[in-house]
Amino acid sequence: MARINSSKVRSFKKSFPDSQMLNFIKSRTNRVTIRIGVGIIIVILGILSIYLYKRYNSYDDYKVLNYIKVDSSSNSKYLSYQDFVIKYSGDGISYIDDEGTVWDEAYQMKTPIVDICEDYIAVADKNSNDIYIYNEDGKQGKITTSFPIIKVEVANQGVVAALLEDKNANHIEVFDKEGNKLVSHKTLLDENGYPLDFSISDDGEKMAVSYITIHNGAMGNRIVFYNFSNSGKNSANKTAGEHTQYKETIVPIVKFLSDNEAIAVGENVFSVYKIGKQSELDEEIEIKDEIYKVFYSEKYVGFILENHNSKYPYRIEVYDLSGKRKMKTEIKMEYDNVDFSGDNVLMYDDMNCQIISFEGVEKFKIIFKGEINGIIPVDGSRTFLFMTRSKIQKVKLK
Repeated sequence: MARINSSKVRSFKKSFPDSQMLNFIKSRTNRVTIRIGVGIIIVILGILSIYLYKRYNSYDDYKVLNYIKVDSSSNSKYLSYQDFVIKYSGDGISYIDDEGTVWDEAYQMKTPIVDICEDYIAVADKNSNDIYIYNEDGKQGKITTSFPIIKVEVANQGVVAALLEDKNANHIEVFDKEGNKLVSHKTLLDENGYPLDFSISDDGEKMAVSYITIHNGAMGNRIVFYNFSNSGKNSANKTAGEHTQYKETIVPIVKFLSDNEAIAVGENVFSVYKIGKQSELDEEIEIKDEIYKVFYSEKYVGFILENHNSKYPYRIEVYDLSGKRKMKTEIKMEYDNVDFSGDNVLMYDDMNCQIISFEGVEKFKIIFKGEINGIIPVDGSRTFLFMTRSKIQKVKLK
């Protein structure tokens, strides 16, 4: 242990009476406190500056980081997959990464339906009976349904659900990726109702269905949740809840946003459900104006609405899953495509692109020189994939 030099301490005390010593200590302490406080303020200001820059800074151009050549038709469409894209049309489907085409599968479809969940891709021709399953290694299998297909969804382990239609009834069938039928559910208008839409959870264990019903000549709408896991095995018909508060309001959209959260969107209402062993209505918000478009992510639900302003005929509203409104902004133009890019709204058509932050700041706006087939966010803020007929560009806004 270090030894204290007592003579130096006594000398120091003699040089300073008690009151002077106290003032000396206070002044030294105040200087240290001030320095620490100034340092903290500088750090806070730096963080705030970065935050405000990211939130309110705008971009007027972009630079191309890299690109790959592709051969696309005018009707080619793109979906985000892994770190890059899936390209599909009526002639086939391909997986493209940042080095080029990984695999390419040809087919002939009039109206291809494509759904992606993590590694799995399901592809079907509307009104046909065949569903093809792919992952990053290529084709994994084929499923044949009992009736013509209206809609298809795939879960993260390759489970596929399909909404089917025949002359007398509608059917919902669920298959594993090997093509084994797991669930078969028949619906008749005068009994169960007519299914408008359905969705399965990412884990493939839960399903939501929106039905139009007719009772005593009156039309209604109900949302039914099903649980196919072990926790739902004792429920009648695997049901996990039924919700009839919509009455005559038509609800054409149901969608699982996570394994335990789903939304339903009607003509004038937006509902959030929590689903465990039973489903619970968590939030419900009235939408007063006509809905033109609905878009969603794992965290948010957005609407393009009618706006009663001749200068700005449309309005964007965004809500989180607790029902809190995160954005309300008027816009002039209705775009063909709307999506989220982080805490921004990305809107584009074949010639135009506009990005608006939740604060209503126009982050980016451009008229392209050539036709654009698709735009996909990469990092949620500044980096995007721009798809054209001849190439895919990875760009960064500047």
